[in-house]
Amino acid sequence: MTVAKTLEDFRQALLTALGHHFPQAEVALNESRGIVLSGRVKLDPDTFIAVYFNALTSKTGYALIRQDCRLAGYDNYKFWHYHPPGEPNLHIPCEEPTPEEAIAELAEVSRTP
Repeated sequence: MTVAKTLEDFRQALLTALGHHFPQAEVALNESRGIVLSGRVKLDPDTFIAVYFNALTSKTGYALIRQDCRLAGYDNYKFWHYHPPGEPNLHIPCEEPTPEEAIAELAEVSRTP
């Protein structure tokens, strides 16, 4: 799978990944200026995935949040990196994940108590 570069491509890839890994989740996405997609994927009352994509700047982020604390995530602030579970303040350099890859990883982490 290739990395999405347009807002529509990102939205479609994200919704496909969410349908595969979190079919029961409550998805709330907002589009702004035709270039920004942001939102939350509510997994349970205490857990959600925050998602952000800017087609103009290519800034992208995924964060798994439980009780207002980041558990894990990916983003490209300055460079692509992963925030691993157990040490989410670390920045481990990585290749840009596709929405499927990022959501699959966060799904795995979300299953860990």
